[in-house]
Amino acid sequence: MRKAVWALTIALLCALLAGMPAAAQSLKVDVLLTETDLQTPPVGAPVLRSLVAERPTDAIRFSLPRREEGYWLRLTSQRTIKPGDGQILVVRGLRASGPLLYYPPGVSTAREIEDAEHGGVPLMRRGWVLPLPNGWPTSSVAYVRIQGRAAMSEMRLSFASIPELARQERGDARFMAAAFTAMMLMAVAMVGVWVAFRDFVYLGYGAYLACMATYLLLRSGDASEMWGLAGMANEPAVGWALATLATIFQLGFSVRFLDLPRLMPRTTWVLRIVQWANIVWLLVLLLLREHVYGWWYIGGNALLLLGVPLMLVIAVAAWRKGAPYAGYYLLGWTPMLVLAAALAANILGLQDAEWAERGLALTAVLESAVLALALSQHAANRHRIVLLARQSVERDPLTGALNAQVLEQMLQAWSSPGSLNVNNYALLLVDLDGFAEVNARYGRAVGDALLQQALSRMRGVLRPDDTIARMEGDCFGIVSECERAESEMLARRIGETFAQRPFRIDSHEIVMSVSIGLAMSQRGESVPALFERARLALRHAAAAGRNAVSTAQGGGRDVAVVLQAE
Repeated sequence: MRKAVWALTIALLCALLAGMPAAAQSLKVDVLLTETDLQTPPVGAPVLRSLVAERPTDAIRFSLPRREEGYWLRLTSQRTIKPGDGQILVVRGLRASGPLLYYPPGVSTAREIEDAEHGGVPLMRRGWVLPLPNGWPTSSVAYVRIQGRAAMSEMRLSFASIPELARQERGDARFMAAAFTAMMLMAVAMVGVWVAFRDFVYLGYGAYLACMATYLLLRSGDASEMWGLAGMANEPAVGWALATLATIFQLGFSVRFLDLPRLMPRTTWVLRIVQWANIVWLLVLLLLREHVYGWWYIGGNALLLLGVPLMLVIAVAAWRKGAPYAGYYLLGWTPMLVLAAALAANILGLQDAEWAERGLALTAVLESAVLALALSQHAANRHRIVLLARQSVERDPLTGALNAQVLEQMLQAWSSPGSLNVNNYALLLVDLDGFAEVNARYGRAVGDALLQQALSRMRGVLRPDDTIARMEGDCFGIVSECERAESEMLARRIGETFAQRPFRIDSHEIVMSVSIGLAMSQRGESVPALFERARLALRHAAAAGRNAVSTAQGGGRDVAVVLQAE
């Protein structure tokens, strides 16, 4: 009996469900293809595409190829909306600019609807609000004409209410303002660190942060309310250029941050090629502008889709090879790169990734914080290395300068894997010409005083960040973080300060000159090899005569004298 009751109950439920009407489709959009630029709804135009939203909360997403004639959209709904329901239609797009021609359902006259940035509904940050003055009567049709300029970009059309739209827009605007502020503050901090250390790794990351923060702000539509950025909001080339610049700076930063020239030199060239491809593509945009708007974004996003997996594979390989900051890189950048790739695929129509657009700003802030923390730690360690070297108790007892061991330890720290390959630095070995003769002629006390005055005279031409140490006897070692031309100029100044005037010690007037051997650091080179090249250069300088400077070339094979006594 119980089984019969259960069977009857189930049968009745199935009959009730089968007899219930299907849920009315919320919205249907037909994209109509017209041959000419019509100002009235077309009759009998072919349907290029049809899209359906089954539920009122669903959004219809579509992108259209750029064409001067624009497009007409025909909107129908099986859902009846009363005038007092407070419903509106919202159209959002990456390039939401210019007016739309709109025929509301149940209305025979057209309305021109401006976008939010040019007189539209103020609560919208980007897009159009299409009112429903008569609601949506049964079997009514609405028409929307999209200009050719607004086409091509991804667009979303959905129902909304004014309070719901206001809450969403206000929350998005506050979040984007906070994200922009945080990223710009980190960018300013990185530029400050670059000023202190003159290392591109900081400047490159700061430039990336500034470009990315501005791009995200332009993309959100909030830039139109900010001084200095409002003029950029309506120019699509600006956003594309900023995104490409961010990619260029990111690639350059990654090469240094992951220590790729030392760990993976061949891979470095691959990334350089990708970087130059982005630079060339950016120049195409800047030179041709509106002539390439219809297809430029395809190449830009294709380069992004190529670079993202390549960069992640390289970062994993660098991490396995022992790159000290690769863990930070993978932790901070992996979500960011994945979302950027998903967004590029979404724009190209390869996948549906609406979630990527909302998550991109959040992951950008998190990624910025992680990598800024890593760079801050590096800067602090670097400062600590220099500070400890200067405050070291292991000093030469006669002159008070650092001794050779401390200088070598500092160079070892600079060339270690965790140093992020600081800028090129020069090692100068300075030898006093004829010092043994001074000792023999005037005595050891005068020789010691001469060494002290020689150290003081050299310090007078060094920068505050330069380091000097007494190596042995009358030889001094100087480390200066600079380029080759600057190091040769420094060597000349040291030679000139000795040649300009004699030393006065105990009523003796002693004329001195110096021989200087100069060697520039090379990536992957050991400290002993650097010293060997500098010593070889010093021997050549001494052989060339008094007051000579010799510069060691790569590998220490050839030495060229760049300064000779007059």
